[in-house]
Amino acid sequence: MAQAPNGRNIHEEIAHANSDYPVGVYYVEPGKMYMGYVRWHWHEELEINLVKSGSAEFTIGEEKVIVNEGQAIIVNCNVFHSIKSNDGDHCVLLSLLFNPNILFKDHTTNLANGYLNPIINSINRRYLIFDRKDMWGRSALSYLNDIFDANFSQDFGYELTTKAYLCQLWVHLLKKFNTGATLSTRETKTQVSLSPDEIRIKDAIAYIQEHYAELVTLDDIADSIHVSKSECCRCFKRAVNITPFEYLMRYRILQAADKILQNDREMTSISELASSVGFNNTSYFNKLFKKYFNCTPTEYRKLSKTEHRDQLSPFGLSLTHI
Repeated sequence: MAQAPNGRNIHEEIAHANSDYPVGVYYVEPGKMYMGYVRWHWHEELEINLVKSGSAEFTIGEEKVIVNEGQAIIVNCNVFHSIKSNDGDHCVLLSLLFNPNILFKDHTTNLANGYLNPIINSINRRYLIFDRKDMWGRSALSYLNDIFDANFSQDFGYELTTKAYLCQLWVHLLKKFNTGATLSTRETKTQVSLSPDEIRIKDAIAYIQEHYAELVTLDDIADSIHVSKSECCRCFKRAVNITPFEYLMRYRILQAADKILQNDREMTSISELASSVGFNNTSYFNKLFKKYFNCTPTEYRKLSKTEHRDQLSPFGLSLTHI
């Protein structure tokens, strides 16, 4: 099974092993991710998550969607979303990400305008659940399981087999949406619609990720999205249910942990580590680090040098979303 890439931006750049085969299959346990969930992100790939056990809560824009064991959900390209286990369940997902280029490399052709763009550019098609309770859902899940099986076994020609199953699944989706009855030569110019909060939060988080190591104030974050401080806080609360300051602190601690795992061999002091991620108070840095990781940075550094280093990663073997 493939290990997910360690993406660092809220806009995920998925690094597939082969650009000719832009498909990734990942094992995801949201409860074992940093802070216990797959954080807010979006990417150019379509994402299909099959719930193998437990149940998952997907927050898609401002909507919360529960996906139960045996169900799957497809999330459209560039749709802002996060994932966590539902009601304390230990949730396990199989996740499929694929770039629409595997279906049509040129999105301007008549075929792409007839069969691809009506879905990936649709304002109203942000997600869809596959459920065994209806015939359409059973067929969709069958195609999905065939895709997983092909990528797990990696038998000769599995890439072609996967593409064939993806094409069949795509036709199945088109029939569901009643868009594939005839080919259309019109160009689809609409894009997936984002709420005002989503647009603002994307820009604010991008600002935080670029400037986290500097002195960042609430005024700075609010100014980056051209709203008042109070409206900035309300946007964060509505969209991601935390304050801008809390997001900044979590991101700084995440970066500190990553520095320890990746390149802290030359880091001579905890105060230097704290300063490198934007803290001017080492005591406060230690306190927050222990809050989020249940150990001090010094303990984390010692453990990172042992054979158990993989278990310390805030990303683990799961999808990496900030």
